[in-house]
Amino acid sequence: MAHRRCQVFSPVVSYGISLLILLHVILLGVEVDISASVGLEDVPTWFSTFNTVSVACFVVEMALKLLALGCRNFWLGEDSSWNILDFIVVAISVFDVAIDILFQTLWPSLSTSQLRLLRFARFARALRSIRVAKLFRHVRALRTLALSIMSTMSSLCWTLALLVILFYTFGVMLTQLVVEHCRFLGQDRTGTGDPMAHCPESLKKYWASVPESMLTLFMAMSQGINWVEAMEPLREVHWGAVVLILVYIVITIFTILNVVTGVFCNTAIESASADKDVATLKQVQAKQKQVEALQQIFQEIDRDQENEVSFEDVKTAIASGELADFLESIGISTNDVWTLFMLLDSDRKGSIDLDEFVSGCMQLHGPAKSLQMAKMSYENKLTRQAIKSLSQDIYNLNKKLTTSTSFKEPMLPAIKEQF
Repeated sequence: MAHRRCQVFSPVVSYGISLLILLHVILLGVEVDISASVGLEDVPTWFSTFNTVSVACFVVEMALKLLALGCRNFWLGEDSSWNILDFIVVAISVFDVAIDILFQTLWPSLSTSQLRLLRFARFARALRSIRVAKLFRHVRALRTLALSIMSTMSSLCWTLALLVILFYTFGVMLTQLVVEHCRFLGQDRTGTGDPMAHCPESLKKYWASVPESMLTLFMAMSQGINWVEAMEPLREVHWGAVVLILVYIVITIFTILNVVTGVFCNTAIESASADKDVATLKQVQAKQKQVEALQQIFQEIDRDQENEVSFEDVKTAIASGELADFLESIGISTNDVWTLFMLLDSDRKGSIDLDEFVSGCMQLHGPAKSLQMAKMSYENKLTRQAIKSLSQDIYNLNKKLTTSTSFKEPMLPAIKEQF
C-alpha cells in the first residue's frame, strides 16, 4: 500500500497530471473560440478525441488515488477538499463525454430538449477549467496568492457588512432629502404631494429610492461613476445633501478603504507565513541560496584549488574584506579570527575544507537558536554536576585525612580508589 501510494503521488505523476490539466484547459478555450465562428458539426473531431483521452486519464488517476488512499482518507483525509473538487470535476467530465458521444451518434434525430441537454453539457465542460487551480499546489507563487485570497474572505465579509451599513445610512438620509425636495416641487406646481411626479430626471436617476441611492454610493466609492456627477443634482436640493456626500467620500475613500487595505495585507502576510508547505519551501530555497553563496566564497578563498584553506588564508580574506563583509551580512562576527577558525575547523586538522566551511557557517549564522541554547544549558548542567561531584569527593577525602591520627600505609588503597 505504501509503495503504491508513493507511485501515485510521485513528482513525475503529479507534474504529468498538472501538465495534462493545463493543456486540456488551453485546448478547451481554443475549441470554444473555433466553435464561435463555425457550425457545431464543423468543429475538428480531434478536439473530441483529445477530450475523451484526457478524461480517461483523469478517471484512471482518480481510481488510482482512491485505491492508494482508501475511501476514508480520500474523503476525510488531509487533502479531502482537493479530492472532492477533483471528483466533482471528473464526474462532470465523464457526463460531458457521454453526452458528446450520444450527440455524435444521434445528431440527425436530436429534438429541442436534447439540444438543450447538449448545451448544458457544453457549459459543464467549461467548468473543467476550475481544476487548473490544482496547479497552485505545485507553484509557490500561485499557492501563496491563493492562500492569501482565501484567508481574507472573513475580513471581506465583515468589510462588506460595514459598507452596507454605511451605504444604507447615507442612502436613507440622501433619499429623504431628495424626496422632500421633490414633494415640495410637486405641491408648488400642481398642488399634489406625489414626490416623483415633477422630480428632475437627474435626481430620479441616482436618488429616486433607498436601493438606488445605495447603488449610487457604491459606484461613487468604487469608481463606477464620478462622485461629482452624482453630487451635482444635489446642489438644487439642499446644501446639507452636498455636505453628506463630501463626508461620505472622506469616510469611505480616505478612511475605510485605507484601513481595510492594511487589514487585508496583514491577514494575507500572516496566512502565507503560517502555511507550512510555503514556509518550508521558502526556507529550503533560502538555505540553498546561502549554501551556494558559501561555496562560491570558499572557492574565492581557496586560490590554490586544494579544497582546503588554512588560518592564514582565512585571515587574509577577512583582512581584505572579501570574506568579512559576507560573514557580517549573515550575522557571523569576524572580530576574533582565531576563534572563528577553530569553530569552523571541526576535525582539528589545522585547515578547513569545503564541507566544514559551509556547515560551520550555516550553524553560526544569525542569532542563537532555541535548540542551541537548550544544548548549551544541558552541557552547562552536566559540567556543574561533574564539578559538584568532584568537589564532594575531594571534601570527603580531605575529611578522612584530617580526622586520621596518622597517615599510614593501609590508607593508600583508599586514596587511590577515590581518584
